Amino acid sequence: MSNRERIARAAEEARLAEVEKAAKKEVKTTANSPSKRAKKPVRMKIIWEVCSATGTAVQIFPYPDKEAAESATQALTRSTGRTHVLRATKVPME
Repeated sequence: MSNRERIARAAEEARLAEVEKAAKKEVKTTANSPSKRAKKPVRMKIIWEVCSATGTAVQIFPYPDKEAAESATQALTRSTGRTHVLRATKVPME
């Protein structure tokens, strides 16, 4: 077998391997394509958190009770001598 024949045989084998690979890839993509559904958006609500200086929530109040949350923040700041802050946080609805 001459060198030219070996090169031709190797080229033909490479072409056949590439054709088989393309055929497998085509079958694979059509078989594993589940229909994608859009996820339902999660409903969020806002709550008031009274937080310590480190950012950990000490108390939690519903959104309409902002005045109670502010007074609790001031009371904790006065009683402990450490700064407490009020922040609005979004959480998923139950």
